[in-house]
Amino acid sequence: MERVRLGFIGCGSMAGGQGRRIVMDVPDAEIVALADPNSQNLAAFTSSVFGDGKRPEQTFADHTEMLKSVELDGVVIVSPHNLHYQQSVDALNAGRHVLVQKPMVIRTEDAQSLIALAEEKQKVLSVAFPGPFTKEFMYIRDVIERGELGDIYLVTGVCAQNWMELNAGTWRTVQEIAGGGNLYDSGAHMFNAMLYLTGLAATKVFAFVDNKGHEVDMTAAVSIQLTKGALGSAVVSGDSPKFEQGIYIQGTQGSIKCSIYGGGEVLHWRGKDLMDDPPLPDAVPMEQNFVDVIRGKAVTPSPPLLGLRQARLMDAIYESARTGQVVNVVADEEASN
Repeated sequence: MERVRLGFIGCGSMAGGQGRRIVMDVPDAEIVALADPNSQNLAAFTSSVFGDGKRPEQTFADHTEMLKSVELDGVVIVSPHNLHYQQSVDALNAGRHVLVQKPMVIRTEDAQSLIALAEEKQKVLSVAFPGPFTKEFMYIRDVIERGELGDIYLVTGVCAQNWMELNAGTWRTVQEIAGGGNLYDSGAHMFNAMLYLTGLAATKVFAFVDNKGHEVDMTAAVSIQLTKGALGSAVVSGDSPKFEQGIYIQGTQGSIKCSIYGGGEVLHWRGKDLMDDPPLPDAVPMEQNFVDVIRGKAVTPSPPLLGLRQARLMDAIYESARTGQVVNVVADEEASN
């Protein structure tokens, strides 16, 4: 069987980790082409991912040239946030399947446009949120879908880290490129976990956001009304000396705590009783799943609907912070049922 041929759009440091996982852990795929306008990124990716003097078939400064010139089954997009939409459009129009880093887009209308285009082209569009691909998230989703927690009525998220110190001087701190600060970056994992695990969608938000003198947000506190009568709250800090993160989900019959990323410990209470070693299922890593989906052997657990829900929520959060008002959020039909 021929291996699935993949190209990378964006070859910065995060792309290197994803590339290494493909080379080491996905034997039925190969990375054959790279595109990045920064030649140093191309060189660093090649050295880090391939090693031993090996190189991809071709490298490009312009991703559109790669899409025109190289036979590819799919592309992995690991670029600054504001580039995700157009690069995904270009790849889908070129007939390639797409695995795009989070956030999928930084505007709701772009999310809607991408979903429509992927359906029109009949191509996979998968969002690289790590959580949905983990055994921890699979376990929690199954528990909630079986009704073991009863009716979900409270969802809380925390994401605090020294984000500004880590990202000072990079594109992540530029509003036009990043779309926002830690709310949009690490906070995206938290909000996705809150919505994905529960299967709920936000319907109203009220938010306080403080940039603390920076171009993008540093701290935020968000109150969320969710579908099916549930309430949520989330706090984000980009100026914390210690990394703290997690999700707490409470229902009428039990509760769960876990990481915003998947991985790590899962605490599951049935009523007041804490379970010993919850039985976690096997999981297929994100990169292998993408290849399996391209081959028609699987579906992605992180479809573009997650990107749409995220975009709607983030647009509403920033509008609420700007206006000082409660803002309505459109809840898609699937999450409203």
